[in-house]
Amino acid sequence: MKFDMGRAWSDAVAMLTANKDLVLIMGAVFLFLPSLMLAVIAPGTELEQAAQNPDAMQAAFAAYMAENWPVMLVYGLASTIGTLAILALLGRSQRPTVGEAIGIGAKAVLPYLAASLILGFLIGIAAVLVGVAAATAGVAVGVILGFVVVILAILLMIRMVLIAPVMAIEDKLNPIAAIKRSWSLVKGNTRYVFAFMVLLIIALIVVSMVLGIIFSLISAMAGSGEVALWIDGILSSLMGAVFSLLFLAIYAAIHRQLAGPSTETISETFD
Repeated sequence: MKFDMGRAWSDAVAMLTANKDLVLIMGAVFLFLPSLMLAVIAPGTELEQAAQNPDAMQAAFAAYMAENWPVMLVYGLASTIGTLAILALLGRSQRPTVGEAIGIGAKAVLPYLAASLILGFLIGIAAVLVGVAAATAGVAVGVILGFVVVILAILLMIRMVLIAPVMAIEDKLNPIAAIKRSWSLVKGNTRYVFAFMVLLIIALIVVSMVLGIIFSLISAMAGSGEVALWIDGILSSLMGAVFSLLFLAIYAAIHRQLAGPSTETISETFD
C-alpha cells in the first residue's frame, strides 16, 4: 500500500475532531500541566546562559539534572503515559474510556521505554564504531562514515515511528515485537513517511517562530520575575501540548492507514 499524505492529514484532523473533548482533557493533564510544572519548578535558566559554550553547557546540564531529576522523572513518566493513552484513545476502533486509556498507557510505558533504549543503544554503537574508524583511518573517513550514520539513524527513526502506536493501539507490549511491527508497517513507504514528516516539521517550525515572536512580546510586557516566568511557561507549554497532540494524531493516522482495519472492525463488518 502506498502511503497517502493527504489521507493521513485528513484522518488525523478527523480523529482530533471526533475525540476533541477527551483529547483536550488528557492533553491538559498529561502534556500541558507536566510541561508547565517543569517550566516553573525547573526553568533551566542556567542552561540557556551556557548554551554558547559547549564545556559550560555540559557542566550546567549535569548540575541541572542532579538538582532536578525528580521533577524530570515525574515529567517524563506523565508525558509518556499520556502520549500512549492519547494514542489508544485516537487509534483504537473500540474507543476506550479515559480510565481505560490511562491504564493502557501505564501498562505500555515500561515496554516503550525499553524499545527506546534498544534503539538508542543501536545508534550509540554505530556512533562508537564511527569514532573508532575516524581514529584509525583518518578524519576524512570518519566524516564520511558519520554522515552515513546520520542518514541511517534518520531512516531508522522513520521506520520506528510507529512503535508507540503499535503498543498503544495493537497492544503489542514486547519491545522487540513492536520494533519489528513498526519496521514492517513502514517498509516500502519510508520515503513517503519521511517526506510527510519533514513537511509537517517545517510547517510547525514556521508556526512556532511566529508564535514565539508573539509570546516573546507578551513576556516582555510582563517584565521579569515570577509573573513573567508563569506567563512564559503557560504559553510555551500550551504551544508544546497543541503540537504534541497534532503529532500524536498524525502517528495514529499513519498507523491506521498502513496497518489497515483492525480485527475488531473486520469482525463488526461481518456480524
